Amino acid sequence: MLICRDESKKVIYVTPGCDLVADESEALCRELLSCTGKDTEMLVLDLARVRTIDSLALNVIISLYESIRKSGGELIVENASRDLKKIFRLMGMDGRLTISRTGWPS
Repeated sequence: MLICRDESKKVIYVTPGCDLVADESEALCRELLSCTGKDTEMLVLDLARVRTIDSLALNVIISLYESIRKSGGELIVENASRDLKKIFRLMGMDGRLTISRTGWPS
């Protein structure tokens, strides 16, 4: 899992290295909860390498969305596959999350 924090822009970029199931979901939870805070204005979650996501990872993403939104920030999901977009849509998150097709900043 790659994590890059841009302090000047108060942005965190996260790219999981594989599917978010079992141990990877727990790692995502630990890592993201430890690096997000009140000063985080944007969390960019790049799912380019993720094909499958379990309920724990979905709950982490939803919790992070709620936390960041309360402080006026934004959670952006990038490079989600068609299947992952379908999951977000079924969970009712497609209208709340920003889902784009870009990636890490240049």
